[in-house]
Amino acid sequence: MTLRRCTKSVDGTIPIPALVYNDEELLASQDGVGIYDGTQKSANHQSGTIHVTTHRLFFVSAARARAHSFALDLDLVSQTDHYAGLFKSSPKVTLHISTEIASSSSTGAADAADDTPFASWECQVCGYRNPPGRSPAAARICGLCGVPRDSVPSPHSNPPLSSSLPPSSSLPTLRAPPSGSGADERACPACTFLNHPALRACEMCGTTLPIPPAAASSQSAPSSRPSSPDPDDDDDDDASARIIKVSFRKGGDRAFYGVLRRSLKSKAWVAATTMRSPATSPGDMGSGIARILRDAESTAGGRTAHMSAAFQDLEALMVKAADMVRLAADLNERLTATATALPGGAATEPEEATFIRSSLAQLGLQMAGAPVTQDMMQDERRWVESLTRELARVLQGASGSGLMRDRGVIALDEVWGGWNRARGVALLPPTTLLQVVPHLPAHTTPPIAARTLPSGLRVLHTPPFAPAAFAARLAGLLALAGPKTTTEVAAEERVPVGLAAELVGEVEADGEVCRDDGACMIRGGDVEVRWWGNVFHGCAWDGQRV
Repeated sequence: MTLRRCTKSVDGTIPIPALVYNDEELLASQDGVGIYDGTQKSANHQSGTIHVTTHRLFFVSAARARAHSFALDLDLVSQTDHYAGLFKSSPKVTLHISTEIASSSSTGAADAADDTPFASWECQVCGYRNPPGRSPAAARICGLCGVPRDSVPSPHSNPPLSSSLPPSSSLPTLRAPPSGSGADERACPACTFLNHPALRACEMCGTTLPIPPAAASSQSAPSSRPSSPDPDDDDDDDASARIIKVSFRKGGDRAFYGVLRRSLKSKAWVAATTMRSPATSPGDMGSGIARILRDAESTAGGRTAHMSAAFQDLEALMVKAADMVRLAADLNERLTATATALPGGAATEPEEATFIRSSLAQLGLQMAGAPVTQDMMQDERRWVESLTRELARVLQGASGSGLMRDRGVIALDEVWGGWNRARGVALLPPTTLLQVVPHLPAHTTPPIAARTLPSGLRVLHTPPFAPAAFAARLAGLLALAGPKTTTEVAAEERVPVGLAAELVGEVEADGEVCRDDGACMIRGGDVEVRWWGNVFHGCAWDGQRV
């Protein structure tokens, strides 16, 4: 399958910073991911952590990090797609593997497995000792002068047989094949020892043996016979089989996908080769300081070209900016007119309208009524002030159409729910509401303040429901109309019965009213306490009994 052919197994118990190359950088990580091989889930890769670097993708299995972790070179990825998820379907990032690269990876897997990574080596042009640990592409060229390693003959390498041996007339007789041995034994180009055809290196001196052309085809079948299919291989003609999907079970897909796209666009794995690849023969390349200066000029020229292209895109966007603002303003006016025509006013605006306002705000097109987000503000103080003004509009609205309307007191949990409904998709946590509430009195008329009742319930209230104002009003009601029950007080103040009990209990604690425990009224089986004004409030007992 694609996952088996195009990935390399790594030991996931080793920290990722120890697995990256010296010229490779870890960009982002996300846990709680699973892997799809094609369109099917990979059974061994359903729980782990994905890491993206400038060169590769690493998957570290949570269950068996040593056996089921792998690395995927980003140069194998030709295209990416992002799926945001729906209902119970998790967000996914799809990696399309190039057909040509995937085919060459499958046919050359055995040869690639035998290649040892480049160790420290000395350049034959400038004498620079190149350190180990660089990426394969960067390790093939000298880090100082830029000469490719393959273009300089190594003193330890052996010339081909045709150039190292004398003409056939003076060539000494090679060791004859022993009796009964196969005629396809391969002669070493260095010591002429006849080696078994299955060996890759000479048995005597260790020189790499050339592969004869006839070894690629079978002698027992005609050359036109097709090769037998691999039962574990996928069909290269099927595009769905050449993909690898990363499923994000804990979110983080958007940020990770953005980092992945930037890494693919930068192509850091070919940057070194492209910058230092010779355009002429090795003899005309130059070396040392001259080569380094030319590399610096080439890099500066490339950056200038990229900046010019970016500024061209910015100019094109600026041309269309006026049209975008005009269209956004027209759309915002229509949404406002529609919300005003609704029975509940702006407080009952449909979710679709708030979603559109939020999208316009995220694009930088700030409109009246759009929810405030932190990325719009430069500092924390301005953000809190903007949120306070927004909450004030939600509470008081236009012409008393806000959450409080003709109410003088409202619970804080109801305020938080109504504010988030008005914001649409730009939701805020309760901690942000608690951060904004202390600033409300300076942005509301009449001022709205917060208070905590004896039970711990937190409410917002107008001046008539301040502790002193409510206590004076309740004492006056009881003095003029006689004792009242909690239900009657709630009806008089137009507040819920539970909230009225909280408010009256706070006044009782201050000694302004007292309850009548001996004359309880029974209505429909419920016992209600009558409240009296405390006529002894402010009096001092002289200690004598009457």
